[in-house]
Amino acid sequence: MITTLFLFRLLAAGLLLAFIGGIAALIYQETRINAALLTVRQEPFGKLRVIKSVGDGLPVGTIFPLMPITSIGRAANSNITLTDNFASNNHALITRRGRLWQVEDVGSRNGTLLNGIILEETAVVSSGDIIAIGDTEFVIMN
Repeated sequence: MITTLFLFRLLAAGLLLAFIGGIAALIYQETRINAALLTVRQEPFGKLRVIKSVGDGLPVGTIFPLMPITSIGRAANSNITLTDNFASNNHALITRRGRLWQVEDVGSRNGTLLNGIILEETAVVSSGDIIAIGDTEFVIMN
């Protein structure tokens, strides 16, 4: 009888340790997944490279990382600041929605061109598309 009671206690202790070990493993796995997601969120999703610039604007070949929302304009708080006189303070916005990139002109006076066509509404862009703002041209890169 005492041996049986001892075996039940030993079994209960083993089950308790297995349960606690399982919870610890789940917490560890969840922490690793969250750390990986955080790293992915901080990485740029694509790039924007300057392919044409006139005067003392951005040097040709300059590469800017594209974040989920990237603003372009003359304003100092823009993600990509232009010194081009044809650019408005808040000229254009490039946003990521799901797997798609979108570009929109945000009420600039001189407009934004996408592959040589003036943007009249938000448009989906992909790698290789050319965005022109004033005398500066960018190409979307993945």
